Amino acid sequence: MAEEPEDVQLRVLKHLLEGPPSAEVTELLFDSVTGLPTLQLLLPRIREGLTEGKEVGLLSLSIAQLSKLEEFYGWESFDETIRGLASCLKSVKEECLRKDDALAELTVNGNVFVLLLSPPRTKRSLSRRDLLRVRERLRRKLDSYLSDTLGAELVQRVAYFIGVAVIRREASVRLERLVYRAVDEGLAEAASQKAKSLRNRARALVAILERGRIWTVYEPLLDLRSQTVVGYEALSRGPPGQLRAPDILFKVAYETDLVLKLERLCREHALRALPRLGPAQLLFINTEPLSVFDRKLSATEVVAGSPGRVVFEITERAAVADFSTFRHAVRLLKHSGFKIAVDDVGAAYSGLRVISEIEPDFIKLDMQLSRGAHGSGVKQHLINAIVRFCKDARLSLIAEGIETREELEAVASLGIHLVQGFLFGSSVDQPGEEKVEFPALLRH
Repeated sequence: MAEEPEDVQLRVLKHLLEGPPSAEVTELLFDSVTGLPTLQLLLPRIREGLTEGKEVGLLSLSIAQLSKLEEFYGWESFDETIRGLASCLKSVKEECLRKDDALAELTVNGNVFVLLLSPPRTKRSLSRRDLLRVRERLRRKLDSYLSDTLGAELVQRVAYFIGVAVIRREASVRLERLVYRAVDEGLAEAASQKAKSLRNRARALVAILERGRIWTVYEPLLDLRSQTVVGYEALSRGPPGQLRAPDILFKVAYETDLVLKLERLCREHALRALPRLGPAQLLFINTEPLSVFDRKLSATEVVAGSPGRVVFEITERAAVADFSTFRHAVRLLKHSGFKIAVDDVGAAYSGLRVISEIEPDFIKLDMQLSRGAHGSGVKQHLINAIVRFCKDARLSLIAEGIETREELEAVASLGIHLVQGFLFGSSVDQPGEEKVEFPALLRH
């Protein structure tokens, strides 16, 4: 006779209490990052809490990335963020909640935490007001942890939403269905909060567009051979607040169908610096694939006078859906005298597809390849392959995101001489204000 699911869970729990779990059990039932059990392991405890007609409270906490957190900071940093949040939740449970309350994850390696509140001791009924008080206490603790631990830049890229629900015993419904129905109810409330957050960010973006509140800085692009600044990349930022980071700003723009308006505003601000550039210097302007079809892309007087000094740098926040039309639009730009660059090459297959379709003038090495390249043989082999390709295809290769002398030495030793990054100083408000020092060890 087959065991009931509850019997299996009790047997597993008994095994865990009798001794350390095997590696296989640990991998299946516990998250390797947080060490928390999955919700499935807590079903026997929930069953016990529902006896005698009592109720169990449930809080579903959903973690959301407001930008490409793993892409910018690496999966190690993202895991560390999740691990820290789990640690904070454990601390809240130990300090503020009862011993019988429990913390789990919905699934292994997920981004949803579940907090179970044991039935009240003094009354049979658990009200939504009780759960909302716990939620507010939890929110205060998490906000304090995030601001103290992650820093302002990273806090902007992580958000969480908490929904609440009450699990009530129903004799005609299987326990698992009761529990996961409550989880769904909590997650639906969390999703509603997320949607409200998006609406608020959308209103903030509209206000930015209406008031033209875009701040542009310029990062110099250096030629190690000639020891000169050969150009600048215009980097746009939003005003201080939740939309300051460009990746979040553009994510909201895509979600609200305002990307073309945002691009036009950023481009307008960036081009104001063009008259300040030297005769041979280039201005790199980030351009979303969608904006390549914008008829106003080159319709400004300052651009029309010197198109050969403007490089439209194709970013990949959104995939190119129609390569045939995209290729035609890029060719028209090149025919008008503009130069084209492809950003983040080496980050994904789609970057290679863009290169093959539009034959750019420049390609930019993904910063995750150059970062730490001096200590990674694999990265050096990948970079070397891209260097050889660019040489054969007669394309100029730029390494961006250079932060240390070791990274600079690594890319330079592989034949890259066009570079940019924090190693050479901070971005400036106007081209020509930078103070660049070329490391003497690379003067050869």
